[in-house]
Amino acid sequence: MIEIKYIEKGNSKNCLFLVHGFCSGPEDWDAQVNFFSDNYTIIAPTLRGHDGLNTYERPMSIEQLSNDCVSILNTKKFEKIILVGHSMGTRLVIDIANKIKSCVGLILVDGSRFSNMSSYGETIKAFETSIAKDSYFKVLEKMFSSMFFSNIFESDKKRIIKRAIDIPEKYSLPLRRNAIWYDSHCIYNNLKNLNLPILILHSTKLDIKMGRAPIKQNDVIPYIEFICSLSNKVKVEKFEDTGHYITIEQPEKTNKLIIKWLNDIQIDM
Repeated sequence: MIEIKYIEKGNSKNCLFLVHGFCSGPEDWDAQVNFFSDNYTIIAPTLRGHDGLNTYERPMSIEQLSNDCVSILNTKKFEKIILVGHSMGTRLVIDIANKIKSCVGLILVDGSRFSNMSSYGETIKAFETSIAKDSYFKVLEKMFSSMFFSNIFESDKKRIIKRAIDIPEKYSLPLRRNAIWYDSHCIYNNLKNLNLPILILHSTKLDIKMGRAPIKQNDVIPYIEFICSLSNKVKVEKFEDTGHYITIEQPEKTNKLIIKWLNDIQIDM
């Protein structure tokens, strides 16, 4: 039984599997679903809990959400799969790639790493302190408010904040805690195990309070440095003065860069 809803469009032997971020949804990929579906089969799941549902009340964890996605892919027969993850979804696609044989590349869209083994205790303590002081939903509101820097996208910002705080706390809060744990305990080994081409599309950096700020081309981004330290097959593209949701703010540039990279690694379009 497939417990997870997903969008599917296209009829190709090759698949672009699009994984949304924390407290987000597959609609963030609308521009990519519509653009790429003539040449690829596009699948964009709604991650467990993000529609308010958690069949059988399974754990809200990166590993479980990854297993959900693998269950979807196991019902298909694709020759080649490109896994594309945004934000928290970057963790998921790295995890999924360790569990399927037909993955030929990863696209990591504005990912981050909250902690490592040495900083985990301090990071989770700071998070727990923040939600005890200001309430979990206030923390969520501040977090998603910091993801846009232009008034042009004010309506998108309001919609995305509302979507985030509407997700039941009993699903999103354990997942947020688990993402911090996953970053410190799992992502290093899971990424090191892979030998795949990786495209990084990056637009923001995290400050000391986990708020976001726009980047410039010459900025040194710890997340990018981390990925590049574990792979020699990484292509990096930076988006200057752009918010966290580049698929919404700059869909044409995003699509163009993905096409170029797919051509460079010789994945048929």
